[in-house]
Amino acid sequence: MKKISKGYYIAAALLTIWAIVDFYHYLVIGQDIVDYYDGANIIRKLVGNSLVQALVKILLADIILIIGRWRSKEKTSIQSTTVISLLLIVSIMGTWLVSMFTLTVVTAQEIYDQLYSASYRFPENVDLSSGLKDYYNKSSVRYGKQHERQDWFEYSMLTAISRNNEASIHSSGNYDNYYSDRSKLIRDVRYPMETAVLFYDANGNLLHSSEDDIMYFHYYTQEEWDAGMDSTAGLHYGWIDISEGKNADNWEDDPYLRFRTMYSGTHSLYDIKAMRVTGYFEGTKLVPVVMHYITETLIWPIVENDDQFSTGPNSYSYIVSDVDRTGKLEWQLQFDRSAEYKDRDLVTVYLDCPEMWDYKSSSLVYNGVEYESLAALTEKLDFPSWSDVFLYSNEFRSMGRFKLNDLLVFGGWEYADYEGFDYATGGEPETEYILVTAVRSNPLACAISALRNIYIVTGILALALFLVVYSNIKKRLVQPVADVVAAMEDGWRNIYHPENTLAMWYEAEKLHTNFAAEQDRRRMKDNEITRLNTALEYSKVAEENRRRMTSNIAHELKTPLAVIHSYAEGLKEHIAEDKRDKYIDVILSETERTDSMVLEMLDLSRLEAGKVKLSRDDFSLVSLTQAIFEKLEMAAQAKELQIEFSFPDDFTMIADESRITQVIENFATNAVKYTPAGGHILVKIQTGHSGTTFSIENDSEPLSDEALSKVWDTFYRTDEARSGGGTGLGLAIAKNIVELHGGKCSVRNTKTGVEFSFTI
Repeated sequence: MKKISKGYYIAAALLTIWAIVDFYHYLVIGQDIVDYYDGANIIRKLVGNSLVQALVKILLADIILIIGRWRSKEKTSIQSTTVISLLLIVSIMGTWLVSMFTLTVVTAQEIYDQLYSASYRFPENVDLSSGLKDYYNKSSVRYGKQHERQDWFEYSMLTAISRNNEASIHSSGNYDNYYSDRSKLIRDVRYPMETAVLFYDANGNLLHSSEDDIMYFHYYTQEEWDAGMDSTAGLHYGWIDISEGKNADNWEDDPYLRFRTMYSGTHSLYDIKAMRVTGYFEGTKLVPVVMHYITETLIWPIVENDDQFSTGPNSYSYIVSDVDRTGKLEWQLQFDRSAEYKDRDLVTVYLDCPEMWDYKSSSLVYNGVEYESLAALTEKLDFPSWSDVFLYSNEFRSMGRFKLNDLLVFGGWEYADYEGFDYATGGEPETEYILVTAVRSNPLACAISALRNIYIVTGILALALFLVVYSNIKKRLVQPVADVVAAMEDGWRNIYHPENTLAMWYEAEKLHTNFAAEQDRRRMKDNEITRLNTALEYSKVAEENRRRMTSNIAHELKTPLAVIHSYAEGLKEHIAEDKRDKYIDVILSETERTDSMVLEMLDLSRLEAGKVKLSRDDFSLVSLTQAIFEKLEMAAQAKELQIEFSFPDDFTMIADESRITQVIENFATNAVKYTPAGGHILVKIQTGHSGTTFSIENDSEPLSDEALSKVWDTFYRTDEARSGGGTGLGLAIAKNIVELHGGKCSVRNTKTGVEFSFTI
């Protein structure tokens, strides 16, 4: 079979490692699928997200392995656990994905309605936040004081732009520029909206736009400053174009970089307590030539060390112009261009509470044309008629783009002197100023952000459901079947016993029951075959032993019978009458030998058949051993043997004394018989936890391995030169007697000879 190429494994492994890196970046950098809305298309945002990229790479790695497996043409069956895992992933995780997609779309539609409504009301919010209506409200308390001046109206325009440069609403639909996140399943988050605010005059000329880079302020003239009038609100309003060098990164090229840096950090210039500017005005626009500023940090040391500003312990009150008149205040120079404007008439003013904004907008494509910002798009649009721009005009309503991932709504407001208009003359009051707004938002991104907790919780639940279902199917169905298959492949030798058969499902339980029944049947069959084979082997061994015994008996009886036969014939033929008594003695001796052999054979037969009854005698094993060797004293002296005894104190044991005597006589006779002349015999009796051990060690040639293994067999004798005759039944009888007592016989070669022993 053609195996899957290693290249597929390598490619899949590299993609997997790459995916792990993306997962790590996702966990470390941020866990939101869509970050704070920056105006980019949601698809582009998702494609750039590390989590989505990691999932795609994992999917590609799986596809590569599938292609490699398909091209390998391996006809191997797929495991059940793999198929079940894939089916569960497709069913459970697929259902989860479809459900989350549906929920996201439904939630995005609901958020869309809220965002559209808020976007549609946005011009009204701009108007209310600026107080521009007071300009036309003749009944206003402030009208007669300061609000009839044109510079105040323009200042209100700039304030309106600044305050509505960014907007957002909560899920409740209320405007709120602050983030709120309560701990609940569906997060109560703000829905960010990208805005653009523009003001036009009645002729359609752009006055101010969100995209302008402006600093606006109250100001005091030099005379008002010297008079200490900075204790009240400023009586004059103006603005400075600070777009010069906006994209520069050093102080020389961007004279307003300090203020941009400060504003980007705090979104305010409140630390700038006042500014002293020498320049000239172009309407309400101030063109600065020399600029100084003073901060709160520079003022406080002077105030704290001067008693005229003290109102009590650790309590101070001051007016900046008063502090300036002390002569201790050091104004910080921002820039000085006086050399460039020697011929201009310059005035010096003092700016109070300067403010600015930082307009942020991403590029966008509208009707196939790309614009660098939302404000730029709004400025370029050709509306039907500026005089027809109202908050609820159908022209702006028709310009709303109804997309879940990109909502763009335009709106407007008209300013005219309705209170001063005489309706009796007919017609409408003449429009003086026009407000145009554009609001862009992404309901789908907001829905994804709001549903983040639901994604996490339901994803964990779906994964838990997958693991539970998979575990149950594997434990209750697949694993029992796999165990049965493994046992069958092992030739039914494995005994399959599940921990809990009640945990199995019906089919697996029936399979287990039938398998156990078949296993029992096979076990009984194997046991019967084993029993028959054992019986056959036993019969073969018994038959072999019978033949060998018959041969040995015939061989052992042949010699004495031949002697008896020959001497009997000699007596019958009256041969050597003078040796008659000798012949008779020989015949009697051979007869006794034959009779002894027959008795030994009968005794062995009874011992092997277990028909011998043992008596329980209490006797001294030491005295018994000494008595037996006294009978062999003559034979030992004839061979000049040295016999050594190693006995404990007089030791008694309970056994059949006559049978134990028979065993010891056999051991002792063999020792005397087979020990060479002048040899040594050691007789020992030892007691321990295992019982009483009797051993006889004599000098002789060591026995071969074959002799050591067969020395206890019936009729077994070593070579005739070593054996010196004998029936070969003595040791076999001794072994049966000891085993009948529950003991054990043993033989081993020693350094000088052979040791026979038994333990009871």
